[in-house]
Amino acid sequence: MRRRNTNNMKTVPTSMESAKKRVARLKKFYNHLSIYIIVNILLFGIKAYFMDFFDGSSTEHINLSKWIVWNMISTPVIWGIFLAIHAAKVFSHPLVNKWEERQIQKYIEREENDIPKF
Repeated sequence: MRRRNTNNMKTVPTSMESAKKRVARLKKFYNHLSIYIIVNILLFGIKAYFMDFFDGSSTEHINLSKWIVWNMISTPVIWGIFLAIHAAKVFSHPLVNKWEERQIQKYIEREENDIPKF
């Protein structure tokens, strides 16, 4: 159920709706994190298993080996960056935003009080 804000006629979500949305965002993040961990464990397992196979001295095997190592390392790093961005979005809680707003207001007031008035 949504409440109507009579001042500007916008609908304001109830605390239950806000909580459900927050839980849904957390659930999506934890699913993303779980998949990231599982896939990277599998990738490193595959790398460990197959790198012995490519230890031959032929040029073809060396190039393939380098390609596999590059992909096995770049995937967790690049995906990890996106996972960190996802975490930053999910864990940016309204309390953090309110704290930031209070700090900004505090510094604005400080600057206004420090400026000499003529």
